[in-house]
Amino acid sequence: MATRKKLGEILVDLKVLTPEDVQRVLRAMDRRFDRQKFGEVARNMGLVNEEQVLAALAVQMGLFRGIEDWTLDEILNRLITCERQAE
Repeated sequence: MATRKKLGEILVDLKVLTPEDVQRVLRAMDRRFDRQKFGEVARNMGLVNEEQVLAALAVQMGLFRGIEDWTLDEILNRLITCERQAE
């Protein structure tokens, strides 16, 4: 069984964060007393926005077949299309 990629790794793959940004977020998480999630800390640091975190979560969950090979724009467009169809 394949291991699930971490959110930081996915955000690097999507070219949203650099590996150095991921390390900054992890260091910030280590200093926190409340156990905030990676995406929340990165967002609070101004490194990502909510849509980018949602796109990375969609990749992590394998929401669509082949999503791991899509660009950030492709993922966001698909999520928007699905949201509009649900309305």
